[in-house]
Amino acid sequence: MLPEHISLLSELVISKIGINLTENQLNQFSLFGDLLVEWNEKVNLTSITEPEEIIVKHFLDSLTLTQWVQGDKVADIGTGAGFPGVPLKIFHEHKSFYLVDSLAKRLDFLKEAILKLGLEQVETLHFRAEDFGRDNHYRGRFDTVVSRALARLPVLLEYAIPLLSVGGVFLAAKGSQAEEEVKESTNALAVLGAQVKDVKKFNLGLGADHRSIIIIEKTKETPSQYPRKAGTPAKKPL
Repeated sequence: MLPEHISLLSELVISKIGINLTENQLNQFSLFGDLLVEWNEKVNLTSITEPEEIIVKHFLDSLTLTQWVQGDKVADIGTGAGFPGVPLKIFHEHKSFYLVDSLAKRLDFLKEAILKLGLEQVETLHFRAEDFGRDNHYRGRFDTVVSRALARLPVLLEYAIPLLSVGGVFLAAKGSQAEEEVKESTNALAVLGAQVKDVKKFNLGLGADHRSIIIIEKTKETPSQYPRKAGTPAKKPL
């Protein structure tokens, strides 16, 4: 990315989110943007390829979750091209991140990006979300789970809540229908052992307005039958 693009990112994170990025972090974002565009020519990672749009709709949109990330162990389920996980990892450099996706080619991209950006304490994991939540190595082990643009909230909850320890938080990045999705999730929240703590709304401009973050806390252990087998949560939401 060009210097003016990095200046734009620096200005926007201060004005829109209230955080400052170091010079090294800005350089990591610049390199990540270049890698994203380069790899996108051979692997379908994103339809967003203009630098200004990448900055607002990928980088800035991911970083809005920053202040609600808690604990030391974070999972990004359905990470895709690394959003929101990689931007959050760049900022929270001392936390451990696990980037989970069902498509190996996306993970190949992320492995190269992690190496070239010099990121430590970050793993890529090849799983369907349901299988990840049933794996005893990961179930109930995370302080924070994040996800963006993967599914509607009742489905997402069945993927995410089993991964959290009690007291952990799930941060669901959403658009203008966040409150409607919360209403759809009453049963799923009760069954899985979680509650909505807050819904934060913000406007990033440049086509990324009406953004929301649904903040959900795990309040008790999730019954062992959840998540159900792969494909079932999407077909038959709780």
